Amino acid sequence: MTRAIVICTTCKHADGRKLDDAGRSAGSHLVEAMEAVLAEKGRADVVLQTQACLWNCTKPCSVVLRDDERFSYVTGGNQPTREQAEAILAWFDMHGETATGEVPFRQWPDLMRGHFIARMPPMARTEKP
Repeated sequence: MTRAIVICTTCKHADGRKLDDAGRSAGSHLVEAMEAVLAEKGRADVVLQTQACLWNCTKPCSVVLRDDERFSYVTGGNQPTREQAEAILAWFDMHGETATGEVPFRQWPDLMRGHFIARMPPMARTEKP
């Protein structure tokens, strides 16, 4: 089974700037925040991947919660902060505890509400439309 959190490295800042005064994208800040959260929690079990441009430029920062056996999700409008990284990880953990990848809305961390854009069926899906 393959599961991963994929964060766009080129996502612009909410104010429209591609790079901040330090020359960094919002996506790179979110990657750094997620790396710190994973390291501090000792979460070597979580695969963190990066991708330049996820083609969701109208809703930066973009994150894909990928799974080959459950639904995968595209999110956007994530804040490039530690708090958002913690919320993403918390939701991803709940997702992994389900059979289908469907987490009841009432269980979502507040910082994950309003960020989901799409869900995709797993590659291993056997159900026919």
